[in-house]
Amino acid sequence: MMYEDLLRAWREEVGSEDLSPLPEGFYKQVAELVAELRSHLKMMDMKTLKARIARRELENVERMIKGIFWARVRKILRALESKGTLEVEKLTPEEVELFRPMEASFSGLRKFLDDLLRGELRRPELAVEPLAQAPGEKKILVRLLAEVPAVVGADLKIHGPFRPGDVAFIPAENALDLIRKGMAVEVEIREGA
Repeated sequence: MMYEDLLRAWREEVGSEDLSPLPEGFYKQVAELVAELRSHLKMMDMKTLKARIARRELENVERMIKGIFWARVRKILRALESKGTLEVEKLTPEEVELFRPMEASFSGLRKFLDDLLRGELRRPELAVEPLAQAPGEKKILVRLLAEVPAVVGADLKIHGPFRPGDVAFIPAENALDLIRKGMAVEVEIREGA
């Protein structure tokens, strides 16, 4: 990626209300650009004008990357608030992975609000179990959101394969891993329901 390509992407992203399309492999290319600039800068005599210009270029690149990233985060959060789902076709693969758990959290927020508006107060459903709980022999009931091949669980038994929509009790360690990856959500069992 060239400096000019990044500048163009930055202008489009910060100048638009909607997510702008990013080139395939954008974040990888950006990381390579930063690594190249840093490497080049390390070999320079920092007292020279050329080194000061290179440092300024790196600072500008970092500023544009932050601008693009945080503008996209705000737009994605706004979309989750209004639509409730991610528009995956507008996201990079890295953004999909980062925001899947938030999509589940927004679903829980929306459900909590809907309950309030019906005059009911229920315990909020967490998309992810608190990390303080030790997995041990405990199993968690989850609903799968993606295809998951058969795996050897923490209990050394084979679990799966699973398809989207399947519900299963699986060892907590495995369940929490799937939940963190956005591939499953915990199913809360309510007594008397």
